[in-house]
This record gives sequence, structure tokens and C-alpha cells, in this order.
Amino acid sequence: MDKIKDMSPELNIAKKAALKAANSIEQLMFKNELLSVNKKLNNGFVDQAIQVSMNDIFFTLKRAYPEDEIQTDETTLTDFTNSERVWLINPLSGITNFLYDIPHCAISIILIENHKTKEALIYNPVTDDEYMATKGKGAFLNQRRLRLSNHNEPSESLIGTNYSENKNKNALQSKALRTISNQVADVRVLGCPALDLAMVSAGKLNAYWQNEMKPSEMLGGILLTEESGGQCMDFSAKRAFNQSAQVVAGNLKVSAWLTSQLKSLYQN
Repeated sequence: MDKIKDMSPELNIAKKAALKAANSIEQLMFKNELLSVNKKLNNGFVDQAIQVSMNDIFFTLKRAYPEDEIQTDETTLTDFTNSERVWLINPLSGITNFLYDIPHCAISIILIENHKTKEALIYNPVTDDEYMATKGKGAFLNQRRLRLSNHNEPSESLIGTNYSENKNKNALQSKALRTISNQVADVRVLGCPALDLAMVSAGKLNAYWQNEMKPSEMLGGILLTEESGGQCMDFSAKRAFNQSAQVVAGNLKVSAWLTSQLKSLYQN
């Protein structure tokens, strides 16, 4: 497989920031490794992990690019300013997995230039898996180029999804999950939206869908999917992510089939 060549300066800095944040998270995990989940909740373990990761990423990016704007995982699609360059960071996606020592979480760092995603880094601080993409230059996992899975039959496909943080909308998601799972090989709810969407680009999932996804968890995976040969759209089959926080990602055939299923479910 091809290896990544001439990594952009911005992606290099993003990697440096993610590694620094991961080191801080690892130290915090070591200090708390013998604590129960309840004790971790009581001592603010997750909040501390998010804060140290956020600080490390913020100061690394600001040191390298002091004029650039930096926004966090609470940013919505309507919050983007007219700044030419915006870094969008999610210091820790998959926090429940992280709390329960499930090694499926991620740091997400995205660079947006003129309202278009230019660079994306999705990094698992536990497994050291590193997804990277640059617009027009391909997608990579651990330095090796990614090409999308060629599974074309929904019945043979492994599909990923996650529930919305808005629990009032999860009844419809449960209905969608039941409907889709009856027609595909299986559906996985893995609990880390940023990483789960990125996994499509590596063929670890054949497609992914989610309703109400945060931009900091969505935009990196979209770039990775598109740079590995796939397509992304919302439930109405439009690429309208400035207006919608819905996403369907996969190769052309499976994503088109999945979109048609979701469009019917969410319109009824």
C-alpha cells in the first residue's frame, strides 16, 4: 500500500498536538487506573481528561498558528465565522468508552479553510491508531493509504451508527436501527462517533449513519471517506452539511441504499 508523502505543515502540527494531548490523557489514566467508575465520576476524571487534552491541543495550535481561530466540539454548523482558517477540535470523542476503559475513543483535529475541510486527524490515544486526510491528497491510517471497501451488497455489509445525545430523539433511531439491521450483515453501535465514521474509510465498517452529529465528530470522517473514494450525504441525499447534522457515509451503492432507507424512515 502507498505510504503518506509530504505531510502538510498543518497536519504535522495537528499530529504533534494530538500526541501531546494523548500523553497527558495517558498520565491521567495511570493515576486513576485502580479507581472504580463511580469514583472516577465523583473525582471529575472525564472532565479532567477533556480539559488537559483541550489545553494541550489549543496551545500547540496557537503557538504554531497564532492568527488562526480555534473552536471546540460544542460548535454547531451555524456557528462558523467568516474567518479564513478555523481549527475545529474535539478533545475526546467516546467519553463513556473512555470512562469504562473501553479502548475506543478519539481526539479529533480538523482544519477548515474558507468553509471547506482541508485537513483532518482522528487519533485514538489508547491504540495509537492515526487517521489522516488532506483534501485532494488521500486518506491514511497509520501512514498507509486507505481505499474504501468494495462491498456493494447491503446484505453483506457491516454498518455503524450511534445514538443522539438528545435522548428524546432516540426512539426514532431505535426504529431505524431495527429496520436497517434486518437487511444487512449486522449493525454496530461502538460509542465513538468521530472514530466510527473514520472507520468507513478503512473498510472496518462498510457504511455509517447518524442523526444530529457534532461537526467536530463529523467533518473529519467525511473528508476521510471522500478521500478514500466514498461519498457522504444527509438523509435527503444532499451534501448539505452547512444545514444538516445528519450523515450517511460509505461507497456509492451501499450509501445510496442506506440513504433511501433513512429518508423513508425519517419522513414518516
